[in-house]
Amino acid sequence: MLLRAVGVLLAVLASPASAQPSLIAIANFGEHPALRAAVNGFKAEVVRQGFVEGRDVAFDDQHINFDRTLIPQLLTNAAGKKPAMIVAVTTPVAQSSIRIVTDKSIPIVFMSVVDPVVAKIVPSWQAGSDTHTGATLYPDFNASLAFVRQLLPGAKRLGVPFNPGEDNDTTNMNEIRAAAPRHGFELVEVGIDSPNDIAQRLQSLQGKVDAVFVIQSNILQTSLPVIAATTQRIGVPAINTLDTPVRQHQFLAAHALSYERMGANAGRIAARILKGEKPASIAPHRPEPDDFSIVISRKQLAQWRIDVPPALAKAVID
Repeated sequence: MLLRAVGVLLAVLASPASAQPSLIAIANFGEHPALRAAVNGFKAEVVRQGFVEGRDVAFDDQHINFDRTLIPQLLTNAAGKKPAMIVAVTTPVAQSSIRIVTDKSIPIVFMSVVDPVVAKIVPSWQAGSDTHTGATLYPDFNASLAFVRQLLPGAKRLGVPFNPGEDNDTTNMNEIRAAAPRHGFELVEVGIDSPNDIAQRLQSLQGKVDAVFVIQSNILQTSLPVIAATTQRIGVPAINTLDTPVRQHQFLAAHALSYERMGANAGRIAARILKGEKPASIAPHRPEPDDFSIVISRKQLAQWRIDVPPALAKAVID
């Protein structure tokens, strides 16, 4: 009788039901609608790939409210939990994880990174590093500026703010500089080093540009109300690479990459790693045409007295 009881106990202890779910530590730079959409898209896709939350995986979701000085603490805390994986959200967090996460057995999936090669997170677009791979926000400025030309056929000069100290912005600016002449635009660039400088620097564009185009930049995308108020004050419409301010009728339009889809792309990569693949064997994901969408504010069209071309009518929202 005693032997049978011991046998039953050992069987229970050894059963799969007693195993703890794999911990996925999400290290997010800050709470923002776009980054939240990315994280939600990531979680949903991991579940869609067959991992049951609470049984197979558990998510630990932390952020630092965009305080760069807290990135080491964020990543150290994530690694200290001995997770099966860390998800590094944004370029600053992903770059820092290379140095701060010393346990190289922990795979790191990044997202909300524009160019992981320029940022030196992975060696190339063809493969991940030994520890890192993920999904990117790489822009398609040929498509973006073709849209702007269609919406604003008379525009000649675009004001483009950017942060010269961030790798994301460097890649964005190189790409938009290359694309602008093909679509007949002259760029008026404005360097911005701090959120506190945004209003003053954008004010310098008054009378010099026909519209302001906002790239995928942490410093800019976390300061959209300031950009909206300033562009209104200087009398030019604003176009974004994120659709949230358009849906709030703060910006005229967006040729936007879906952060939720980008998060899902990262989720598929995470699932492959959880199933046994190595980061080095998985190329970083580059957005495809279906990952982008166009949104135009009807209220802003009326304010700026812009007639939307018939081909863009379906993109107009109330």
